Amino acid sequence: MRPGGNVLGVSRRVAVAFLCAALACGCKAGFTKRLWVRPSLKISAVAVYPFVFRWEEPAYRSFELSQKLIDAVAPKGGDYFRLYGPSEFKVYRPDDDNAWAATSAVALLPSAGLVPDQAVVLRPVAEKRVQSGQKEVLDAKGRPLGTAAVQEVTYIGRVEILHPTTGDMVVEVRGQAEVDPFAVRLDDGADPAPELTALMQALAVEALASLAHYAAPKSGPLRELDIAVAFNPKLAFTYSEGGRPALEVKLSSLDPVEAELLSQGRVKFANPDLTDAEVAKLVRLPGGLYVRKVPKGSKLEVGDVVMAIDGESALPQSLHRLRFTSVPGRLKVRRASGETAEVEYP
Repeated sequence: MRPGGNVLGVSRRVAVAFLCAALACGCKAGFTKRLWVRPSLKISAVAVYPFVFRWEEPAYRSFELSQKLIDAVAPKGGDYFRLYGPSEFKVYRPDDDNAWAATSAVALLPSAGLVPDQAVVLRPVAEKRVQSGQKEVLDAKGRPLGTAAVQEVTYIGRVEILHPTTGDMVVEVRGQAEVDPFAVRLDDGADPAPELTALMQALAVEALASLAHYAAPKSGPLRELDIAVAFNPKLAFTYSEGGRPALEVKLSSLDPVEAELLSQGRVKFANPDLTDAEVAKLVRLPGGLYVRKVPKGSKLEVGDVVMAIDGESALPQSLHRLRFTSVPGRLKVRRASGETAEVEYP
């Protein structure tokens, strides 16, 4: 059900902050947004579903693209909401609006001291429209050389946020991005659909910006972590869904060079700012969070790999959620020496 009427939007400061984040993700005008928000809604947690492609894609893409959405919203949205993502809960029926029955996400809440009424789920989905046609080819002086066959691709994206306890669809944001078939690709091919990635990140930022006004009050100031990490996405390698096997199955069938390049591509997709040498290093390390920078006196060291946080796999959002806690998290850490240590942090 949807409550009637729109409610006042976010404050100017919050809206500007989220807008800047959206622009950093390549946001462009043309989004369509609808809101159905109850004035009493107070949100503490957002569970992001695995990405739904309306065309054939391998399972790891559903994991890693949703993780990209979390990365996009975390710089601002993470100040308001605890974020959860794929691999932290199971989705049994992705199209079922009764998310507490269709997923295991509700089980995430008690350990954070939350109740279902304080949580929403974010569902990202996209379809791809392809048109074949002819395009005139010109030489350097603009003279016609003939025609060439081209495919015009348009991505249609949607992000919807549901409040499972009431059954309300509280936010829906739609947009589209066209692919220039003649665009020069300057990246290394780690992202097979950069236009889609930028579109969906901007939609997610826009969707959560609409709910910042409804964030539940914090019991105290957020804790500062003051470290920089890179995500080593080995969980993407093992992620699978019904009928879609894990990437590790494909890697086992490839020759070593092909497997290495594919693995490096997934690390690069998760961390576009890493150098080639850093990417190659992470591929050979355990999955988790590779520590790149720490303040003086930190319990963590540059070169550490945080493999688990409070007994669960280490993800960017699970580290970020430590900001909301009043007690340190229990980190399982692989030191640069290869030794394993237990660290309380922060």
